[in-house]
Amino acid sequence: MSGALVGESFPLIVLAAMMLLFWLVVMRPARRQQQQVATLQRNLSVGDRVVLSAGIFGTVRALDDSRVELEIAPGTVIEVARQVVVRKADEATPSPDGPESSETDPSPEKD
Repeated sequence: MSGALVGESFPLIVLAAMMLLFWLVVMRPARRQQQQVATLQRNLSVGDRVVLSAGIFGTVRALDDSRVELEIAPGTVIEVARQVVVRKADEATPSPDGPESSETDPSPEKD
């Protein structure tokens, strides 16, 4: 009889295992990332270089409880909701001139 009981409960065990796996792979990392973004948004300070959810880079110029003034170009300041700031811009971000900025021309010479 115990073999029949195991056979009947096997689909439930598989379903429970799949739900646990889904939680471990999808839900847990997503929750951790949400907490990191919320912490970043709470700890913003003037002068931080940040990235918005739309991919806009800028420097924080002023803050209040729900808004951020962001300088996106010299003399161009926009006001955005604090919630759209998703990460700090790291120092390794490519420059507008491309990934490498050198004073020599990297193109091959033609003879």
